[in-house]
Amino acid sequence: MPRYARPDAPVPAQFAGTDVSTAPSTATADTDSTADTAYIADIGWRQVFTDPALQQVIALALDNNRDLRVAALNIEVARAQYRVDRAALLPAIDGTGTANNSRTPAELGIPGQPQVFRTYSASIGISAYELDLFGRVRSLKEQALQQFLSTAEARRSTHISLVAEVATAYLTLAADQQLLQLAQSTLASQSDSYRLQQRSFELGVASQLTLRQAQTTVE
Repeated sequence: MPRYARPDAPVPAQFAGTDVSTAPSTATADTDSTADTAYIADIGWRQVFTDPALQQVIALALDNNRDLRVAALNIEVARAQYRVDRAALLPAIDGTGTANNSRTPAELGIPGQPQVFRTYSASIGISAYELDLFGRVRSLKEQALQQFLSTAEARRSTHISLVAEVATAYLTLAADQQLLQLAQSTLASQSDSYRLQQRSFELGVASQLTLRQAQTTVE
């Protein structure tokens, strides 16, 4: 009994700069999803997807994605709130300084010598400070920090998900185009074979059964 050999997939091993053979298989894609996500985030998606056309599509999606812009704005709000709550742990210090100059005419002071008097003053004080006896202010700071970190992580996740979705759609389209080309090429070859069988049947060389079999492949 002959051994079954699985035919090669019609999709090329490499498409426009992206090596499909090095991509994770379906069986291991789920187990490696966490590592792949961290890998993409750490080195940048441009180093993962090197096809210039794909890079252009991804960049266009990132620039025009509303969810990503909202996530970026939320990060700025969370960062500002964290700075405000962190500053509340420190006392507010006010400082003022003054300088005065006065001149006495020569006829009122030492004869023939006008006098100039200069006075300086400075004051520093604490205008407002709340003793954080029960940790209320510090807890607000920690809450703001966690909010900032979670917001930043949300933007990171949105960024990675968008890149992955665009790349998947792009590569799927590429594979479908290759399958379409293969189908068109196969149909052209079978049409040529049918015409040859039809000619052979007209000359009495091929049987009607052979002609019908060739006709079935092109219908």
